[in-house]
Amino acid sequence: MKDLIGREILYSGRVQDVGFRQSVSTLAMRQHVNGFVQNLENGKVRLVVEGECGKVDDLLEDVRTLWGHSISDIQITDLQTIGNFVGFSVRY
Repeated sequence: MKDLIGREILYSGRVQDVGFRQSVSTLAMRQHVNGFVQNLENGKVRLVVEGECGKVDDLLEDVRTLWGHSISDIQITDLQTIGNFVGFSVRY
């Protein structure tokens, strides 16, 4: 069994009303990770992701590659519990 990890990522910058959540969702489904992405009232976007370590890392790199020009700050927190999600969704 692969090592499973969970992470919460907060993205700051020009990340709302530009298609960020939908593209992150598409990237997450391609990596076969679970979790969700949502806009926050403070203008940030929150990504909660669980999956194999390599796939989670690949997702974060894909997001940086695609959206690095719009992201001004990234805060990453490791999550202690995993297995809370089935599939990946955009939350509103």
